[in-house]
Amino acid sequence: MTIATHEIRRDEPVSAKEIESLRVAVGWERFENKYDRILPNSYAHFTVREGGRLIAFVNVISDGIGDAFLVDLIVHPDFQRRGFGHALVDAAVSALTADGIKCIQVTFHPELEPFYRHCGFHIFKAGIIDNDHRETAPQRLQADG
Repeated sequence: MTIATHEIRRDEPVSAKEIESLRVAVGWERFENKYDRILPNSYAHFTVREGGRLIAFVNVISDGIGDAFLVDLIVHPDFQRRGFGHALVDAAVSALTADGIKCIQVTFHPELEPFYRHCGFHIFKAGIIDNDHRETAPQRLQADG
């Protein structure tokens, strides 16, 4: 799949350092030394490059049959709002559908809901435990109290 003059590639070699740099460019935590462990355990990933430089990335976690999760959709700020994110999601969804995966999921911050709706996701309530931002038991009791 291509967007403008950029090709979207599935599972092309990408280094952890490239992804870390892209994360920093969008203001995320670097996640230093983690992608060397993440990528070999991923189902797939999709990339876009310009002049050899990684400008967009999305990772996929899946059991290869029933469920897949899109994680770490990242588009360099210089290329945002030009269709790269939507094109990456479309490419991933098309490839995963062709692989026979039934359900494709994504988690996101509330301000990104319009983007994911536009990409065709049905939005509904769900829960997640994010251990980096998890409330402690006393905080939960006070909130429930």
